[in-house]
Amino acid sequence: MVRNGVNKDAAQGTLQPVSFSGRDRRPLYQQLAEGIAAQIRDGVLGKGDKLPPQREMARSHGIALVTASQAYEVLAAEGLVESRTGRGTFVSFDPLEPMRFDRKPAAPATPADGVPLPAQSVGRWDPGIHRYATETRRVAAMQLLRSAVRPGAIAISAGHTAPETYPVADFAQCYARTFLDDPPEIHQYRADRGDETLRAFFAERLRARGADVGADDILIVSGAQQALSLVAETLLEYGCAAAAEAPTYFSALEVFDQRRVSWTNLAADEDGLIPASFAEACRRAGPRVAYINTAAQNPTGSYSARARHRKILEVARQGQVTIVEDQTCWPLSYDAEAPPPLIASDGDERVVVIESMSKLLMPSLRIGYIAAKGAALNALYAAKLRADSFTTTVAQRALLRFLESKAAARHLRATRFLYHRRRDALHAALLRVLPDGARAALPRGGLNVWVELPPQWSAMELFGYAAQEGVVFLPGQPFYPTAPAINTLRMSFGKLPEEHAGEAMARFGRAVRAYASARKRHHGEHMDSTAAAAV
Repeated sequence: MVRNGVNKDAAQGTLQPVSFSGRDRRPLYQQLAEGIAAQIRDGVLGKGDKLPPQREMARSHGIALVTASQAYEVLAAEGLVESRTGRGTFVSFDPLEPMRFDRKPAAPATPADGVPLPAQSVGRWDPGIHRYATETRRVAAMQLLRSAVRPGAIAISAGHTAPETYPVADFAQCYARTFLDDPPEIHQYRADRGDETLRAFFAERLRARGADVGADDILIVSGAQQALSLVAETLLEYGCAAAAEAPTYFSALEVFDQRRVSWTNLAADEDGLIPASFAEACRRAGPRVAYINTAAQNPTGSYSARARHRKILEVARQGQVTIVEDQTCWPLSYDAEAPPPLIASDGDERVVVIESMSKLLMPSLRIGYIAAKGAALNALYAAKLRADSFTTTVAQRALLRFLESKAAARHLRATRFLYHRRRDALHAALLRVLPDGARAALPRGGLNVWVELPPQWSAMELFGYAAQEGVVFLPGQPFYPTAPAINTLRMSFGKLPEEHAGEAMARFGRAVRAYASARKRHHGEHMDSTAAAAV
């Protein structure tokens, strides 16, 4: 008996050849992956059996090595096989073992139009419960990017900052003064909300932007990731409903994913979250928390318009929703001053603000803060004590010295000037090669450009062509809480010198043209076969 192109009656432990169908619109790597998966699930291949090396697999099936590699990556993403360094690839799935309730196997992804594409391992959505499979966004994206980067490639995939902007010399002096001038007691174990003077500094900075916040409303944390983790632990029950802009910062989504939340997408535009979409989400799904990236939004670079704040807060009040407002990178506004934060319009303590200094100064400085009121702050503080008791006091004191010095303003001016030029260079070069029907708005802040390809295009399919040309972007799927738009992608300019933007986009343009030609050929062949079948 033959099923999925394999012999069901084959001897156990031996991989049987997988047959390919010319009528199957899926890429060969997906057909190969499904054929191997069928043998694993049917017990033809058992747990611990070794798969042939990729080169042997490619040779025996008459396919390219990259096709075999992509098939193995799909199998690994499905939890069916595992790679052991220096030994090969082995079956890791046992059909007799009970499935874990919190990890559902996902079917191999099917491309939108059947155009050849690279391994699609950026995660799987369950459309029935609107929940992203846990532990996949960041890890899968990193694996995808590592597999595509080759010598000479231009990487515009990671939203990293430029090392030449890091105020290393200034911080060296600040750390030296901390060790020389501050009393030894600052190095002792602590159980507090952070350095009192630093908390007062952050509170004053928020007050200058219109927020009613004092030092007692500030909790110092070890970067944005810890801030998000503490917020998720404190505000989200397992399995509860949550909402976020689509797209938004995928590392935040990943943290909330660990609470097994049921996601609802919120629509946004160049002025941030659209209140009507928020109201509809509250009516339909009843989210307990809404995560909103209101400044230098990652990945779109938008800012939330102040004119919308009152309406957003009214919706949150009526729906009893706590808003987690991410203000990280708000000073990186290039064309105008950043608008006030949402918390500046908050009159009933419904907004919790987080901000990190890492992207603004340097990633190794793992310091940020949470601004909240009353019971919420007390609960967050308790969660912080459970996590790590306190954030390194030495770094807090050094950061305070830097922020109070003239070097801080000088650093911000130089950094903003550099990123402004890099943004303009990348965006101008991108517009010259975008296909008809694509869109890339000029970001008002941040480090990224968000690209919407023509509606029927797939960024994941285009990714393979771009990697072959030597330019690597990040497909947009992981930026969506649920129901991703497959025609979106992010380009980051933080580490891209402006003199390299033209070459990067020239490579991207060649990839666009190659992909467009492949789509045209594919649809032409499909139309011919359809006409022949009709005759």
